[in-house]
Amino acid sequence: MCEPPLLHPDRSHIPGSLAALARWAARRNRLVLAAAALFVVLTGLLSDGVSAHLSSGGWLAEKTSAAQVRNRLAQSPHGGMPPLLLLAHTAGSVDEPAARTAGTRLAEDLRRVPGVTAIDSYWTGPLDPTTSTPALPPPPDPLLRATDGRTALIAVWLDTTEPAQHAAIADVLAHADGRHGPLETRAAGEAAVARAIQMYSERDLVRMELLALPITFVLLFLMFGSFPAALLPLAVGTVAITGTAAILRAVAAVTPISAFALSLTTAVGLALAVDYSLFLIARYREETALGRPHAQAVVLATCTAGRTVIASAGVVAVSLLGLLLFPVPLMRSLATAGISVIVLAATASLLIVPAGLACFGERLAGRDILARRRQAARAAARWNTLATAVMRRPLVVVTLTSTLLLLLALPFRDVTFGFSAERALPADSPIARTMKDLHIDFPHLGTEIDVVLHNWHPARPGDANRLDAYARNLSRLPGVQGLRTATGTYLNGKPVGRRCQPTEATPAHHPCAGLRRFTLPSGTWLAINATPWPYSTAAVDLLNTVRAHPAPVPALTGGATADFLDTRTSAFHHLPGAIAVVTVTTLILLLAFTRSLFLPLKALLINLLSLTATFGAMVYVFQQGHLRQWFGDFTMTGNTDLSLPFITFFLAFGLSMDYEILLLARITEAHGRTRDTVRATAEGMQAAAPLFTASAAVVLVVLLALAVTDVAILKTIAVTVALSVLLDAAIIRPLLVPAVMKLAGNANWWLPTPWRRHLPLRPGSELPRHHLAATANPQPADDVPLST
Repeated sequence: MCEPPLLHPDRSHIPGSLAALARWAARRNRLVLAAAALFVVLTGLLSDGVSAHLSSGGWLAEKTSAAQVRNRLAQSPHGGMPPLLLLAHTAGSVDEPAARTAGTRLAEDLRRVPGVTAIDSYWTGPLDPTTSTPALPPPPDPLLRATDGRTALIAVWLDTTEPAQHAAIADVLAHADGRHGPLETRAAGEAAVARAIQMYSERDLVRMELLALPITFVLLFLMFGSFPAALLPLAVGTVAITGTAAILRAVAAVTPISAFALSLTTAVGLALAVDYSLFLIARYREETALGRPHAQAVVLATCTAGRTVIASAGVVAVSLLGLLLFPVPLMRSLATAGISVIVLAATASLLIVPAGLACFGERLAGRDILARRRQAARAAARWNTLATAVMRRPLVVVTLTSTLLLLLALPFRDVTFGFSAERALPADSPIARTMKDLHIDFPHLGTEIDVVLHNWHPARPGDANRLDAYARNLSRLPGVQGLRTATGTYLNGKPVGRRCQPTEATPAHHPCAGLRRFTLPSGTWLAINATPWPYSTAAVDLLNTVRAHPAPVPALTGGATADFLDTRTSAFHHLPGAIAVVTVTTLILLLAFTRSLFLPLKALLINLLSLTATFGAMVYVFQQGHLRQWFGDFTMTGNTDLSLPFITFFLAFGLSMDYEILLLARITEAHGRTRDTVRATAEGMQAAAPLFTASAAVVLVVLLALAVTDVAILKTIAVTVALSVLLDAAIIRPLLVPAVMKLAGNANWWLPTPWRRHLPLRPGSELPRHHLAATANPQPADDVPLST
């Protein structure tokens, strides 16, 4: 049961909106906690089944040449590379009557599945739900038959809307996966891979929660020495996570939201909830240790640590704002989820923590069964001693730490970008094994380049001859293993079978009838199949050659390689603007928070230095495959997924700024008392280091629990951001920051005089004079009730 509400918690001496908020939450603590519980229930109901409404795609940039090709090919039921491929294997030959009968029957059955828009199989040729079966089967397509003659393909095109496609994939796999007479069929293709990644992600999210929550609660108990206090961060995290899930469910009804956003929301939401609650509860304990009454301590804690929470939430949200500027749905999804969970975590902590402390009453809120151990740690003043020692040799420390970080960054020189595709899955997953067999048996399907001749229809013989010559020339290019278009199928510069004349009057039983699918309302297209891996240098060179090749009319190119190349170009084009927005906004926020020009610049430069080391680790571990045994087995891709450095940069940047703001708040507050940079840095480190190291421990637990995922993409993000947090807590804050503070001296605090009138006060300056006088003694400043 809650204690009686705090009716008048020292309202006379502590001004400001945060103090008013703390007094309101303390007086109405039961109402606030009940409202939080109701919020969790309602948002839990609203977000029920949210994963079913999330997208498994979103990796490709919008408004590019490749995106235009995707949109135009969607006009045809058979447009573009089929999203789902069924490998039909038999012990004999796929041309045997029994295999042909079984394959034909299966293709006929699949085209009637809701959500299937078209079928193309080795035995039947192109089919769709609106056409009748040809009386005479077309000649077999050699591109759909393996060289050993034992495996053939059934290509399946699906409805492009996300919910319909999810349902269709499930129906097709339930119907087709398995044995059909002499044929054994297995699923492959982009849609099958995306579905498998989403299923693994959902399973791993549950596993992460089951692993992280108990360990996090144990850590929180060790930090606070009290079960009630340890429950508050979990309550804040629950509010933030369920609220964000409901927001994602609502946004997904309007625009695609990536399924990865849900996993990262849980991790980031829990981490920040612990951070913000930790700052507030620790400050409350400091105030009570100074002899403040319980009611006054609640308000003072919210006043001081609450300002740090708001500044931290603002900077972390701004860092993720950069992802919104990229025209890539995945990045925008993560930004939407991240900003939502940050705002909710900050708001919930500023309401729930004061209400909870007031509700517990002085006896429970101040209880700490590990107090004696912490008093011994405070008496030792290890962080103060470390900071003082660092500041005796600041230049040596800066040189050594910077050299170490730059050495860790060296592997990033060898970064090679690409998309993970099926290699994001565990190597032993059925889909990954089938995709491997697909590349072996059908190497020409490794890359498809789609060429669209806009507003051009070769119905006249002269135009058909021009298309035929264009197709012959493209099929001769090195690496091309086949080409299909409205005039026929081409291999090595020669047509396979007869040349066709594109016309709607072609009878359904005619061998050329299936090639009508290469004519669209908006033009004609060609499908080029090639052997290079879609994201390799050879594939990019081939695409550039195709783009440079003279065409009958100006051509647009699409396909996997074009998607990658255009997304890479678009992402790097928007990167300077995103970095500029985040940098300028962060500088403004830090300038207002610290009332200093140097401290914001120092924070940005140091954070960038630590992130370079993180990028080096990303390449060293996940691209090059070193230390795989440390992080769980994963498929070494040989490249770095294009979106991951961008996502990791903005996410790790925000989390490291969280610790920077906590440390700067304590240092600037101490400098307001002492006017001595060295002493203020040492006292600020002694006060802040136990907090950010304890917070880092919880963040590492959450991220490493996410790293047990079988999806390489999530594992990469979790491990690299965890490494960034570890470097930040172990090297950047305790070593590099004090050394730079000492070297800068009084320049740390310089601010043009005209600006001083327009900026808010420094942390702690808004407190009553008697409070500042009471904290002038350095011993209370060291009185941090958390151990490391």
